Amino acid sequence: MKVNEIAKLANVSPDIVRFYNREGLLRPRKDPRNGYYVYSSEDLRRLRFVRMANKMGWNLSEVKVILSQGTEGGLASGDLEKLFTDGLCRLDQELKELERLRDDMKGTIQLWRQMPDGVPNGHSVQKLIEQWGYWQSCPLIA
Repeated sequence: MKVNEIAKLANVSPDIVRFYNREGLLRPRKDPRNGYYVYSSEDLRRLRFVRMANKMGWNLSEVKVILSQGTEGGLASGDLEKLFTDGLCRLDQELKELERLRDDMKGTIQLWRQMPDGVPNGHSVQKLIEQWGYWQSCPLIA
């Protein structure tokens, strides 16, 4: 498969395929006639795995560890448990942040509905969003 073909099968852009290739996550061979990369069904499997692992919250360095261990005999159970525990902790933190943001947005909508002229203008909305960003980045508020 060429880059456009594997990208279409994996439902990603060709640039994503090229990026993962540069990162060493895929192992295509080069066609000696034209120098193009040729991807195998194993590359497609790896590409789909990387995308799913990324959705689960693992970063590329963690995915690289999983893939390299998978080809070298597997991860030790303690290492695998740590990956999942760390991933779960990150997801829990993201959920808390999303819930806090949802609550802030609901409260803001309620305030807007009480305003005499309805929804505020774009400038005040920008200030509000900047304020949320400030509180999200403040380490003492959690």
